[in-house]
Formats: sequence, C-alpha cells, structure tokens
Amino acid sequence: MITLLETLIEGAEGTYANAQDLRSLEHLMSSWSERKDTYLAVESKEKTIIDRAMVLLHENQALSGNQPIDKSRVELCRRDITLALRYYALGMLLQDEEMLKDRFIYWQKNVIQAMGLHHYQGVKFVFKALCEELSKEQAELLKPYFKLGQSMIMTDLN
Repeated sequence: MITLLETLIEGAEGTYANAQDLRSLEHLMSSWSERKDTYLAVESKEKTIIDRAMVLLHENQALSGNQPIDKSRVELCRRDITLALRYYALGMLLQDEEMLKDRFIYWQKNVIQAMGLHHYQGVKFVFKALCEELSKEQAELLKPYFKLGQSMIMTDLN
C-alpha cells in the first residue's frame, strides 16, 4: 500500500492518476476488510502461534538429530520470530512486499547469517503454527509474504 501510494503520488504529480494506478488502488481497498481481520487475528493469537512454533522447532531439532537450540539463544529466537510474524502480518495488511523487503527481510537475512540458521527455521515453523491457528483463508493471505521471505533468505544462505 505504501509503495503503491508513493508510486501513485509520484506518477500523478501535476496531473491525474492514470487508470492502471486507480485500478490497483481499488483492488487494494476491496480486500482491506479481510486483510484487517487477518491482521487482528494474528495479533490476538500471537502468543499461541509463537509458542506452537517454538514447540515445532524443538520437535524438528529432535527428529532430525540436530543439536537443540542453545538455551541462551532460545529467547533471541523467540524474539526474532515474533518480530518476523509481526512484520509479515504488516506486509500482508498493507499489501506491500517492497516495504516488507526494505524494512524487515534484509535485516532478517543479516540476523540469520550472524546468529545461525535456527532463527530461520523458527520463522518456517511460525507459518506452520499460523496455519493451525488461523482459518485457511487467513493463512492464504499471509502465505505470499512468508514465501517471499523464505525465497530471499534461502537464496543468500545457499
């Protein structure tokens, strides 16, 4: 939304917005209610989602034979995946992938590289937990933003 509005303002400087920009804005506004409801559902279920994601992460660590996350890093992981959930939800609310990339994903890539892959794995499990807690429709609204983050992060880690 922010990126679209900035583009609309810049493109319409001294003139009227073009038909394509108006259609994009109309599409954005038509899905506002569903996106807002999803955002509020994430907010109200955040603790449950994060707790479930941490359980899934620990279970995965045990099943894969990997070392469990060092206890000193568990709270850092929890903090970072909570921040991820909030930013992905905000990206969905504003329907703005560019804002999400600029304000969060680039930062997240740096944290993952500095702190280790556990943080990334935690984010993967946030989406799984989210799918268990939200309706299918709500999870589908958030899915593109989680996929965007995953693809950008995995590109740099491989």
